[in-house]
Amino acid sequence: MRKRLHEIMDVPTEFHEDGAPEYPVLPDEFNRNAPIVEPETDKHRLRKIMLYFASIGLLSVGLLFLSSPHTKDPTASVTPPPAAQASETPALTARPTAAVTMEPTAEPTQAPTATPAPTPGVDVIYYYHASLVYYAALNISVPDQVTSVSLRLTAPNDENPALEIELTPEEIAKGYYQLRAGDRDDGFDANAYFAYREETELTMEIRYTASGDAGQETYVETFDPSVELWIDWRYDSEEDIGGIAEWMYGEIFPNCFVVRLYESTDPEQQLIVGSDAGTLKNGGIAIAISIDGRDIPSEDGTLYSAMYRYTDDDTVFYDYALVIPVPEDFPQHGTATMTLTRRLSGSDAVIVRIKTIEY
Repeated sequence: MRKRLHEIMDVPTEFHEDGAPEYPVLPDEFNRNAPIVEPETDKHRLRKIMLYFASIGLLSVGLLFLSSPHTKDPTASVTPPPAAQASETPALTARPTAAVTMEPTAEPTQAPTATPAPTPGVDVIYYYHASLVYYAALNISVPDQVTSVSLRLTAPNDENPALEIELTPEEIAKGYYQLRAGDRDDGFDANAYFAYREETELTMEIRYTASGDAGQETYVETFDPSVELWIDWRYDSEEDIGGIAEWMYGEIFPNCFVVRLYESTDPEQQLIVGSDAGTLKNGGIAIAISIDGRDIPSEDGTLYSAMYRYTDDDTVFYDYALVIPVPEDFPQHGTATMTLTRRLSGSDAVIVRIKTIEY
């Protein structure tokens, strides 16, 4: 019988392939017994190839495969690279960072929006009446291109205006006009006009001429007034007791500054001590009183109110009085500056009025 190789070389039985069964089979370190397997079609082959490239640092290749519109059918047969070439540097390893690093997209630069040039003309800031006194303020845009401005206050069915004013060139050039008529510091008192007429509201007509692209043009606009509460703000002295002031107001608060409102329909009328317009709601009123450079504290004011109705009228009215005595640590007599701030109920316009009184 022909001898086996281990018998010829005198290899101990524990080291040959037919050795004693009590010795375990040694690892096939050199792949001598690897079976010959024919390549098979694997529907997951594409994923395996991607994992293979990822394992050697080529994640970018997997990204390229995923994003390529020409990726092969995953059911097709793909032959992996030979094991001997796995340690070689693939051709794409020089660009993995470029493939996965994304630069931020720059925001498109927008062309600056051109600010339109102001149009010459006249805008009404406010127009309202409190009782029979009418108040108005105008803003004149591009006054050097506005050649004339006039206003008329008229009643319905009356050819004669209650008031007619032509602004002077100096008033136009200022760019702002506040209605003043007669000996008043502000507003127009229409009591004399309605003395022999039926009381009604006055419409304001604005007429102005301005230069534009088409040359000089004349514009006419009309405005109806809003209605605001009449405000009486004064100092009640001891001498007013029993006099005409007590007859007018019904009650006197001697040695106190008083702000009175009549016929309000707001049960929560805002009437406070202070000067911050930002705290005022529409229709709100604030009064600040300064003596020798010191303001009377807001907590020193007391608000009184009275509710009533008129006969054959279901409307509920409220009269208010904000009473502010002179604090003990203030001079009991002297000069005081009263600053009244109100936010109109019909618009967000804020009106500030100041007067100095002896008390």
